[in-house]
Amino acid sequence: MLAELYTVTPRIVPADTMSELTVRGNFPHSDFRIFSGDIVVETVGPDGLFANGDLPGYTCGNGFDMKRPWFEPIPVEIDAAGIMRIKYYFRGEGECIFRIRIGERVLYTFHTYAVRHEWLKLRPFRGDLHLHSGYSGCCGQKELLSPEYYAIVNRAAGMDFISISDHKQHYPSLKAQDFISQCGGDFQVYPSEEVHLPDLHTIHNLNFGGNVSISDRLFRGNPEFDALLAKYLKVVPDFKDEYLRYLAACYHVVADMIHDAGGVNIFCHPFWRPFDRLFLPRCVRDYVCEKQIFDAVELFGHGERNADETHALYSDLCIACGKRIPAVGNNDAHNVGDIGIHLTVIWAERNEFPALRDALLANMNVVVSTYPGEIHRTSGTLELVSFYHFLRENYYPRHDALCSSEADLMYAALASGTPDTDYDRVTHLPYAERIGKIMDYKKLKFAPDTAALSAQKAKIAALEAEFWG
Repeated sequence: MLAELYTVTPRIVPADTMSELTVRGNFPHSDFRIFSGDIVVETVGPDGLFANGDLPGYTCGNGFDMKRPWFEPIPVEIDAAGIMRIKYYFRGEGECIFRIRIGERVLYTFHTYAVRHEWLKLRPFRGDLHLHSGYSGCCGQKELLSPEYYAIVNRAAGMDFISISDHKQHYPSLKAQDFISQCGGDFQVYPSEEVHLPDLHTIHNLNFGGNVSISDRLFRGNPEFDALLAKYLKVVPDFKDEYLRYLAACYHVVADMIHDAGGVNIFCHPFWRPFDRLFLPRCVRDYVCEKQIFDAVELFGHGERNADETHALYSDLCIACGKRIPAVGNNDAHNVGDIGIHLTVIWAERNEFPALRDALLANMNVVVSTYPGEIHRTSGTLELVSFYHFLRENYYPRHDALCSSEADLMYAALASGTPDTDYDRVTHLPYAERIGKIMDYKKLKFAPDTAALSAQKAKIAALEAEFWG
């Protein structure tokens, strides 16, 4: 990664407001005091116009020229310490480009972004809500997929939060959460599980952030399940097959239980095709969508065909109900090679579950897909999609480098722990012997380098302050 020649603060400013930017050279050869000649700063507003509403001149390199200036010069001051100060009225929301030049020589080009005033207190938290550790019976690479190790791998990939959502198992996410909390820092792991029925795996919903396990504490022998099931069997359609009525009713039951646990109910991969056939019958899927028995839809994950079909279903749903339905982007990763392809970026005040939950349900997020070798595919409101791409180009490269360095310290912390004999014992049990039992885990103690981790946290905070001021 290249070091920045100049530091610009802030990079994110309030729209329709006069703001002051400061620019300073970071190296002796980029210090403004060494240059001879008049230094000029010029710009074009976020709307593509000059301040007076005129259209700038431009060319596409094809010989046409409007005989107008391409950029608008703005006044600047450079103080005795070599700090440049730019005062500019940011008209409207969006990305603004600035060029610093001497004569025809462009010294530096940088971008800023103007947002609504109320968005200045928000930060973009990038995460994955659907990951499977070695505790899921369908995962290989068990040595690479202990919950703690897996959490670090995701931090190294630039995630700000994750939730490990093993099949019918809540406690693996708590193992990862316990380790990360011992490390400190801003990275967070939230409780989760992929909920299925005790006797049928056709339902695949995420209990994201729920404070209790649906699988362990509600389904198995709990009279509440039978009572809720009886209630909803009275209202679901009269499908020909009684199992279909059972499935439809159980979607309601799962939703109620996830909400009772304080979690977000996420509808996963509705077009998954194990053994070359739909795992979720169309009639049940249509009923779940008609009644919106979910809080959010998982747009990406589990293969390109499922992703495209789910995105089309999601678009049709939004049109049919006349509103934007919350959506997330997950990987449903079952090995370390599957992480970081699909992302959810949530704008919230804090990286805490209540704040993330409320922002997600208010559609303050974008869903991103980054298949290797392909362009980013991003879904969300136009405002947030545009803002995300500014961050992707300007903020995240440096953010990700810092996350990777922090992950190295976390690997060292993990190496300081005592042997996790439970992990090998439990993950090598036949899957059927694990499922159906309430599992507990032995808390491990680690010796993280708290001073080094605190220093890394300070570097991340400094980057954030550079952008948001």
